Amino acid sequence: MQENLIVWFRYVVEYAILGLEAIGVILILVAGVRALIHLFTDKEQSKRDMNDGITTALTFLLGSEVMRTIIAPGWADIGMTCAILVMRAGIVLLVHWENSQEHGGEKAKAVSAGEEDKEESHNKETET
Repeated sequence: MQENLIVWFRYVVEYAILGLEAIGVILILVAGVRALIHLFTDKEQSKRDMNDGITTALTFLLGSEVMRTIIAPGWADIGMTCAILVMRAGIVLLVHWENSQEHGGEKAKAVSAGEEDKEESHNKETET
């Protein structure tokens, strides 16, 4: 009875891993198509679409790697899975950092543009 439960649990985890990996691949494909569409109209939006898609997809792929450690039979497999997990987590952090740098730069531009608009309106008011 216990062996049947272990086999059943292993199948459930393996299918969950496949499902999470499939979701990650689909998200990357969708992000690539969206980025390609925006590439011709708005390159910054294209970058954001691709970065957001990759970050979200890597989150699902990280989840699949964590689940893979549940059914890993030996320390060598667990070590390999942990190495993949660390690499994917590093990529997620780098993409997130790049997104925050880009959005921070856009906010600074918007703030400076807003200040210039205020100065122009103030100058017009003082002229009249």
